[in-house]
Amino acid sequence: MKRRDFTKITTLGALGTSILGIPYACSVASEKVKKPSLINTLYYRANTFHYNPAHIAADMQWMADHGTNALTIAISEVDFGNAEQNIETIITEAHKRSIKVFFVTSRWAGVFAGAPKMPSIFAAKNPHTWSLNEKGKPYFHSSGPICSIYYPEVHDFFIEHLDKAFNTWDLDGVVWDEPKSYQMDYSAFAKAKFQDIPGYKTGEKEALSIHEGNYCNFISVLNDHIKNEHGDKVINFFAYPYLTESWIEQASKIRHLDYFGADGRAYPNTEKPETYTGKKFLLGKGNVGKRYIEKAAEKKLKSMVLIENFKTNPNEYALLEKHLDTIIPMADQFAYYYYPRSCAEPDKAMRLITKYLKKHI
Repeated sequence: MKRRDFTKITTLGALGTSILGIPYACSVASEKVKKPSLINTLYYRANTFHYNPAHIAADMQWMADHGTNALTIAISEVDFGNAEQNIETIITEAHKRSIKVFFVTSRWAGVFAGAPKMPSIFAAKNPHTWSLNEKGKPYFHSSGPICSIYYPEVHDFFIEHLDKAFNTWDLDGVVWDEPKSYQMDYSAFAKAKFQDIPGYKTGEKEALSIHEGNYCNFISVLNDHIKNEHGDKVINFFAYPYLTESWIEQASKIRHLDYFGADGRAYPNTEKPETYTGKKFLLGKGNVGKRYIEKAAEKKLKSMVLIENFKTNPNEYALLEKHLDTIIPMADQFAYYYYPRSCAEPDKAMRLITKYLKKHI
């Protein structure tokens, strides 16, 4: 089955069997399940740079028909001036169907995640702002160098591009996707900031905690600007589920947050999630993803979870199906990837999402 055929036939009224061929429609009606107030789909790079407006309209209609009331696009540095009409079309078609549109600051300055995984142009042009390790070498992740939050140029770059985004497009909010600067920073401006902090040179926990707090404050300052200059935008934040209690506590204090949560695989790659001790999973030993949900409740924030339903192999679909009923109602916002990348059978992945969204809308 081709992708466009799928979007035509998988309407709410047509959903009668699971991907495994087991009828479920009758049992769904009798179950009482929690409904997330926001169902968000990550529509990362699906229709930029090359796009077909009819495909976008079909995608938006599928989302609306399946209870999705928000979508998140990834806006990269190169989109400004290059893919503006493409993004405008996505927003227009979404808003026609009462779907909110958020955006990720995709790989800006290497400071946040997003798509695609490419180096930041700003980082490439400003190597003096790179975050450095204790040996003076730059930190690199899969998308290149990470800029330091301690440089005023980095702050100014974010302010300028946030203004460009909100002034160019009718965006409803922003998503801070997986901050990348958890490591202690030994760049020149960081050293000046930390020169009198005990334990900084040796990377002690107390000094690292101060750095984490500074990082959270960096986001708070950006949020202050969004609220002051662009009105009542929805601000979402999620991070790795395995981070320390200290980090989660400090992140939950970021100003102006609406939704606070974690992202990760929807399931542990094991039949016993309660014993799983891995890292980037929403379920597992140590109350992994639920720590964010509990912290959101404590701080009177709305909670969110994002399943990473990409790169799924055929032998994993049964596990994905097993755990979706747990993941979807976990938080106030449930987010998933629309037509996730690098799946061996993407239509099967979407049929699973179709089945379980129906139960929760």
